[in-house]
Amino acid sequence: MDLSDIEVVDHALPEDGPLVRQLTLARPAKKNAFSVGLASDLALAVRQADADPAVRAILVTARGDVFSAGADLGLFLGQPPDVGQRPPESVTSPDRVHEALHACRTPLIAVVGGKAVGMGVTLLPHFDLVYASERASFSCPFVKLGLVLELGSSFSLPRLIGRQRTNELMLRAKPIDAETAERWGLVTRLFPHESLFERALEIAMDIARLPPGGVQKSKALIRRGEQTPAWTDCAQAENSELQSCYGSEENVQAAMAFFNRRS
Repeated sequence: MDLSDIEVVDHALPEDGPLVRQLTLARPAKKNAFSVGLASDLALAVRQADADPAVRAILVTARGDVFSAGADLGLFLGQPPDVGQRPPESVTSPDRVHEALHACRTPLIAVVGGKAVGMGVTLLPHFDLVYASERASFSCPFVKLGLVLELGSSFSLPRLIGRQRTNELMLRAKPIDAETAERWGLVTRLFPHESLFERALEIAMDIARLPPGGVQKSKALIRRGEQTPAWTDCAQAENSELQSCYGSEENVQAAMAFFNRRS
């Protein structure tokens, strides 16, 4: 499996056969920001794991202290956009990693031990379970850059945490802590940081021991309401709004201010 930005480890159960596959975001120097390469690698790794009958659960973790800093700003802020400029294809369709997660039949578990920003948050509703440590935080600063939410999160987040909480997360653009995320329902459960991965792996192995047909069919039934045109319509509307926002005067001014602070 030729994946430069994802580390793949299989955890075998004591019983012969079933596996838990661990996929680790491996760009710690870039705070696991989603470049086109990382997004493509994660999408491919998820599809390959889902196609392997021996893999009964998938854990997604991250190297370093940050789960993900979101979309790699180098895609469109390495050089701030000009007014009227169209967003590069890499901004609007990073190999559709969200679609790979959304379509995955195998149970998906996210393990968040640090900051999750932007795309690192909007991916989470596509997981079946999300476990985090008390060190985790969650923020969606899209509007600070004159942009809008993405990855179908205008559909998935209100369903998961409610419309008003989604508004606070998106419109206020400030981080929430792990306890708040658990209370809101963005996170399934919190574990102590030192035992987070161990506990998540234990739960994944519990799932892997169960009859796979029943597990996959139950997951499909639970997610059935999301397998509708509504999710696709929301994702397409977000993409359209992102394209209209990118290169707008508001976006350029916000991006320039951000770019200058980084200089």
